[in-house]
Amino acid sequence: MNTSSAQLSPESPVIFKRKAAWEGIRLEHCRLRPGELPEHCHREHVALVSLSEGYQGEIRTASGARIQGTQTRGSVCVLPSGLAHTARVTGTSEHLAMYLDPAVIQRAASESHLSGEVEIVEKCTPNDGVISSIGMALLAELESEVLSGRLYAESLANVLAVHLLRHYSSSSSIVSRYNGGLSGMKLRHVKDFIAANYAGDLRLEELAHEAGMSSFHFAREFKKSTGTSPHQYLIKFRVEQAKRLLAASELPLTEVGLRSGFSHQSHFTRLFHRLTGTTPQTYRLTIHPSRA
Repeated sequence: MNTSSAQLSPESPVIFKRKAAWEGIRLEHCRLRPGELPEHCHREHVALVSLSEGYQGEIRTASGARIQGTQTRGSVCVLPSGLAHTARVTGTSEHLAMYLDPAVIQRAASESHLSGEVEIVEKCTPNDGVISSIGMALLAELESEVLSGRLYAESLANVLAVHLLRHYSSSSSIVSRYNGGLSGMKLRHVKDFIAANYAGDLRLEELAHEAGMSSFHFAREFKKSTGTSPHQYLIKFRVEQAKRLLAASELPLTEVGLRSGFSHQSHFTRLFHRLTGTTPQTYRLTIHPSRA
């Protein structure tokens, strides 16, 4: 994950902006004062989420569309790649913008066996819980300032791609679904692969390959079979490895975290506490009180 804060022009209505990027998807979190953004376009598909209530907003696109009105928190606009547009707001407002690489959409369409050319279309809606939740999940990653790994962001990008194909595309086809989860053998292959490689920066594609299916279907079927997402399963596995190391060795906590697959000590401590209710140090002292 790459994060940064943008240098802003004094004339720009943008008064605050920070950014994060992962493979296939990037996020911008910004605050605007009243004003207008000049015409611009992006090579990615864009999903805009309002985080503010009650301000007047307007988007005008090169296709002739003009979307305006009082905005509410959670309202969403999707703009296809390459579509020039301007935006104007009449009050201070806060926004998320997710930029999805068109290659992710095309791969999702191909692996879902959609026929013909699939195009994302411009569309605004007062509420889209899926897009909002993906945006807030990526914002939480940005705010954590630590690397959760590619698996989490790739999973969110895939969910967004499939959602856009289903609800914001010109295709009349339905994105295919698997039913029933992974077979016992496929699930065992995936779990064995995680057990052998948990300390690395695993990719969704690698896990899907072990299951013999596309990455766009794998995450959903894995959750049907285990009750948890691949990312959550990996975090739980890493915490269990950390607990074993804490109980069986005198390694420094930083080394325990690294050997368990956590790249930052703060990330290790936060996730360990979330799953166990205690810190790594307290857990070790509970197992070995003589080391206090």
